[in-house]
Amino acid sequence: MDELLSTMQMAWVLGQSQGRVRRMIRDGEIEATRIPGGFRIPKAEALRLARERIEAEADRKVSDRELEKLIDQVLATNEQS
Repeated sequence: MDELLSTMQMAWVLGQSQGRVRRMIRDGEIEATRIPGGFRIPKAEALRLARERIEAEADRKVSDRELEKLIDQVLATNEQS
């Protein structure tokens, strides 16, 4: 996983739209850095949000290693589309 994710990549991870991810950034729900082309989200933030989603939906704990593998799979699958 890259150290920074785009809003599109974060949308894939969260199962949301890019617009929703941008709103979450503007509302302070997601920590991100603004760059000339948009926003970049730190890997640690993606892990935090993915963990919250999985633990809430699946009601189980997951390790950072598991999360990184899952996120890498989501990104690879969507980048091929």
